Formats: sequence, structure tokens, C-alpha cells
Amino acid sequence: MAEEWSTTPEIIPLHTVDTEYSADSVEWCPIEDCEHVLVCGTYQLVDTENNDKELTTCAESDSDAPARSVTEIPRLGKLLQYSVLYQDGDTELKEVKNTEVAAILDMKWNQFKVQENIIFGVVNASGELCLQNLVEGILQPLDRVKIGEERLALSLDWSSGTFPSNDPSVVVSDSAGVITLLKLSNEKLESMLQWKAHDFEAWICAFDYWNSNVVYTGGDDCRLKSWDPRTNCSQPVLTSKRHSMGVCSIQSNAKREHYLATGSYDEHILLWDTRLMRSPLQDVHIGGGVWRLKWEPSEGELLLAACMHNGFHILNCKDLSAPQLVASYMEHSSLAYGADWCRSQWDIVQNSNTGLDTKETQELSETLGNVSVGQEAAPNADMNKKISHTLATCSFYDHSMHVWNWKNKLV
Repeated sequence: MAEEWSTTPEIIPLHTVDTEYSADSVEWCPIEDCEHVLVCGTYQLVDTENNDKELTTCAESDSDAPARSVTEIPRLGKLLQYSVLYQDGDTELKEVKNTEVAAILDMKWNQFKVQENIIFGVVNASGELCLQNLVEGILQPLDRVKIGEERLALSLDWSSGTFPSNDPSVVVSDSAGVITLLKLSNEKLESMLQWKAHDFEAWICAFDYWNSNVVYTGGDDCRLKSWDPRTNCSQPVLTSKRHSMGVCSIQSNAKREHYLATGSYDEHILLWDTRLMRSPLQDVHIGGGVWRLKWEPSEGELLLAACMHNGFHILNCKDLSAPQLVASYMEHSSLAYGADWCRSQWDIVQNSNTGLDTKETQELSETLGNVSVGQEAAPNADMNKKISHTLATCSFYDHSMHVWNWKNKLV
């Protein structure tokens, strides 16, 4: 019979960390034997008039001071590295490194070693792409490049999501609506191409992991676009207006070719078959602006969404045309911004709080409309089989990072 998830997932909180500055990005290392490495990025606006640190989003900060250049407003950040080790059914979290940096807006690991280096990319409020190398378990600076003047670097993505490369490309979007394509070669970044993609902030950029000649971008102009860098990007290959507000999240699926997910401030997740981009296969009204989307890295069936005012949700998207809500994590008290899957599947043994009860299931079903919520199936030989995932999430105004485990019976 087809795989389904039960309505009573186990959500097990493991760790809660005060990040001091507002947290907006979190990433687990994907490299074998380093999966315990967890990094959190933070963003703090400094109110110079009141000599205070004010918590605000990038978009809010620009509207607060329209007469000032975005780079004139001081923004602080911390790059926080942790080690999360598993032993005997439980985990231990330790802070490894705490580095003051320019305010961080996005971070991503390269999914494979690059000439034996474990590479981590960060974009910041100084308009820079900064690379770090994980050396003996500690992140060390490798290279950095200025994307442009008078702009914030907002997001990045690596071309090597599915296939390894010794000279991968990296794409960066910025607050001027510009996209920059770079190549990493011999531990140095080289800018290859830069083009104006959106009229306002280009909140997000992403490669098609199955075809590095396809770059997707999303902007505050409510447009989702695709580009072919071989054409110098004088015009987009595709422009979609299916989102009604700014497009702020895009991710290609590294395990399932042609799977693409996009999210927007309009509170909708659109699920696409990249061969048929005229319209999405499914439109999920998830509630809350969809700031980040992350496909589960081992099988690519599950989609994790950070939904700003509405917490974190996991969809089963094995069938893109029939997504199924399987879990929600609502323990944060502020904007849900950063989220990622740990590559290790630890068997956590600990007192847990149960997932969705009957009332919550009904409420979510009504809210999500055409998205089904997992139903209990008849008993069978696999009733006791469980999937187990460890995740990290972070939220903004309460400057908080959570590590938690999700277990569910596969029925």
C-alpha cells in the first residue's frame, strides 16, 4: 500500500538557544562525518539615534529610514557554530565558535567537498559573499568578494546541489534587484556575470540542481523568473506572475528531478514541475509568509517551510499534485525565518509532546483547503516502523534557535 503518515507525530524538543541577536538563518553541514556541525546566522539593526539595537527585518529597516542609504544603517551579526552530538538516545549541544560579522541574511553549505574542502557561503548586509572552510571541525575564512556598492546581499545558492564539482558556481541576489553569478576555482571567487533581474529587492535566487544553466530568481516585484546565463541574461527565459506578493523562497529538489517549490509573502507555496512552468501543479495556502523552503535531503519527498507569523510546517510532496501536511512546529514565539534538516537520523529516546490532535487537524485542514492532513491507516506489518528526523529552526524577534526531533509512524 502507499506510504502515509499518522496524525500523531512525536515532536521532541531537544535544545533551545538564545542567539542574542535576532536569528534568521540556520544550516546543518551535509558532509559525511560532519553532520553534527550546525551554524546559525543573525541580523541586528543598530538604532544610532537612540544608541540602541533594534530588532527589525531587512524590509522594515529600509522603510524606517527612506532617506538613508541601506549601507549607512549599521547592521550587526554573529556567525554561531555549534556541535550537536548524539549518544545513547539523546543529544548534546555545544557552542564551538562565536564570531562578530556583518549582519547575515543567508547561508548555505556546498553539498559536496570541493577539492577536499568543506565550503560554507554567507551573504551579508555589507553586500559581500564570504566563504568559510571547515578545517578540523572549525569554520575558517577562505575568500570574500564585494557584490556591489549600496546594497545588501540577500541570498545565495550553489550549483552543485545534485552533482559534485571542483569549480562550482554560486549565485547571489541583492537589494538592488541584481543577480551576480560567480565561480569558485582554486579557493578563489571570480565574478562571471551580473544582471538586473527585478525592479525591487531580489529576495531569493536558486539553481536548478539538475541543470546549472538554469537560475531561478524571485523579487519584491511579485515575479518568479528563470534565466539562462549562457545568454548573458539580457531577458528572462520565463516570467511568472502566479504569486501575488514578493517571492522570497525558491528551492530545487536535489533528489527528484523537475521538482521545484516557491514561496511568497502571499502565504502560498507553489509546487512546480519544471517541464511545465506555465502553471504550478499545486497551490498550498500555508498561512504566514514563506521565507524559506527546504527539501528533505535524503529522499526529497518532504518539504520544510518557515512561515514567518505561522511557525514551521512539513509537507509530504511525494505526489506534487497532492501534498499532505504531516507535521507542524509552533514552539517559537516570533517570526519563523531559518530552518534546515540534519542529515543524521538519530533515534531520540526522550519524553515527547504529541503532534496534531483532532481539533488541530480539523483546523489545519480547513485552513489549508486542498491540502490533506495525514490520516490513520489500517494496521499492517509496518505499523511500528518510524521515520525520525532532527531539525533546527530559528526565529527573529525572540533571537531563538531550536533543535528538535520529529518521529512518525510510517503506516
